[in-house]
Amino acid sequence: MEEDETGAQGDTTALGMPMELGQPEVEPVETPEVFLAGVSKDLKASADVDADLASILSDHLLTATPHADAVANAKAAIVLIASKRAAPDEEQSDA
Repeated sequence: MEEDETGAQGDTTALGMPMELGQPEVEPVETPEVFLAGVSKDLKASADVDADLASILSDHLLTATPHADAVANAKAAIVLIASKRAAPDEEQSDA
């Protein structure tokens, strides 16, 4: 390789490492809203996750700016679901 006037060789730096020309690859930065929306979508789409609980998490907790009472509201929604699931079905009690 030929050296230029500065003593550096053609396509390498003074340290002998290849110089990469062009723009460095930079991954776009996700905003909290985009990240949380993705988590919410993945939870709702998963067959291994309870759909009602995923909905509660998405509605109350997986937001960039949750409501001041988000935890209390989520707890109330979970208790409501639990009470509905624990109550015997009317069809079963008639049998």
